[in-house]
Amino acid sequence: MIHSFETFIPVSSEDMQQLFSKYGIKVNKYRYIRAAVEELNKQLKKVFPAYAIVRTWEHEYLDGIWYLQFKVDAIKVLNRGTITEGDYELIELDIRKFLTRHFGYSDYFDYHTLTRIDYRIDVEVPDPQHRELLFHLLEKYTLKYAYKEKIKYGKDKDGNPFKYETSQYHKCKSTELIIYSKEEERLAKGEPIEPYDKNIIRYELRLKNSHLNSMKREDKGGKARPKQLKVYFSKQLMEEYMKKHVVPIVHTGDYYKINEAEKIIANSSFSRRKKASLRSFLIMISRGNIDTPLKKSKEEGGISRPTYRQYLRDLESLGINPILIPKHFSTENYSSFPSFMKNPFNI
Repeated sequence: MIHSFETFIPVSSEDMQQLFSKYGIKVNKYRYIRAAVEELNKQLKKVFPAYAIVRTWEHEYLDGIWYLQFKVDAIKVLNRGTITEGDYELIELDIRKFLTRHFGYSDYFDYHTLTRIDYRIDVEVPDPQHRELLFHLLEKYTLKYAYKEKIKYGKDKDGNPFKYETSQYHKCKSTELIIYSKEEERLAKGEPIEPYDKNIIRYELRLKNSHLNSMKREDKGGKARPKQLKVYFSKQLMEEYMKKHVVPIVHTGDYYKINEAEKIIANSSFSRRKKASLRSFLIMISRGNIDTPLKKSKEEGGISRPTYRQYLRDLESLGINPILIPKHFSTENYSSFPSFMKNPFNI
């Protein structure tokens, strides 16, 4: 349910100095406070691997008050992959222990402000062939949805571009969706693969500060939702976000080759004309991507947006994902892919 989150708390200047001093860091030695924070994190990780200081800054108007923003990895706190709404008390208790260890008390948490939260759904895909196929099929998904643009390339530690082979990344200023192989991520970072990472594909939705701010508003689409961890530590809320931000990109329904999808469509109660239209719709997507039917002209077989949405709903009702498994496709690892694969994403 929860992967990690970021929050900030008000801290007195004396306690802030104490935090750095506890790890032998002399802030005056550094030209910029962020350099001192980087050194602090190096020392902090040795003792509290689930925590990281994001930044610190001085209050604009109140003398002697600083803000401390920190990140918490909930999985590392509990040392397990499954985290539920009922675990909130354990997470809060650990944060309070962390604050007490550094400041002598935990009251600062009472005034925390949530600035980011990462929801996740982890699914086990034991078959490596299916994992490879899944990321091949993800290439067919939309380039843009609700301002989130698909990012095909990133940069490595040296700043050189590289293609995301085992991940799919969609982002905008307020939210981000990343679908990735947890094992591959561990290997890329040189980290050990934990038992709860094995064969896992993660669907991770990141709600950033600008989104949380908009949801806090009481007008212009806001929900009057407080920026507090307990409010967002909700299974119902997580599911609402996944349905709104993830399902329209990955879609529901299982993956089929065209001949298998045709059998299901043929046995449906749709009219002969609708069956033919759905088949053409699937083939058009297969030859391009899921946006292709909207880009084609009417003469080329393109359709209107309302019809496009209806066809997606029709396929959903039949349990067919609009992305087909290629009829003829092979890689250096496999001579061919199966004719059916269950969609691992499910709420």
